[in-house]
Amino acid sequence: MARRKKGWFITLEGGEGAGKSTALVALRERLEDAGHTVVTTREPGGTSLGRRLRNELLHGEHVAPVAELLLYAADRAQHVAEVIRPALERGEVVLCDRFSDSTVAYQGHARGLDLRTIERLNGLAQQRVRPDVTLWLDVPVEVGMGRARSRGAADRFEAEAVQFHERVREGFVELAARNPKRIVR
Repeated sequence: MARRKKGWFITLEGGEGAGKSTALVALRERLEDAGHTVVTTREPGGTSLGRRLRNELLHGEHVAPVAELLLYAADRAQHVAEVIRPALERGEVVLCDRFSDSTVAYQGHARGLDLRTIERLNGLAQQRVRPDVTLWLDVPVEVGMGRARSRGAADRFEAEAVQFHERVREGFVELAARNPKRIVR
């Protein structure tokens, strides 16, 4: 049986204001200059359904923590099925601004939801699609929050207390320690 052509899946992770979107544009340009076909996307919001969910997740008045987790899982399942898996099967490079590590850091470490439940839910939503490499942009919380808040009206996450963002960063620290071959700081 012939081996399936497979692309590369690269995710960019980090707290608010870490520079993920800026880094994604620069990385895309370098990969395209090297001759790769690149798909850039983000979570939430990489599909039509995801854009609607993104609006609620970032700007809704109140979203309960478990509902927040489930909405991210729904976004991810659609995103993998509609955008990520097809691009990888075509042999393209997929650059994604946030993926499952953000769910672990934000909903698990910062919101305090059960990490085993999140792991199982991520597994279901990801449908065996895993990043080949994750670039973690680690900046001090005060720096990232200053950048994020300077962009204008804060979204639900940017409006959280500094302690919340410290817990997010601690989540990324733990993830990087557990996944040293995949996560590059």
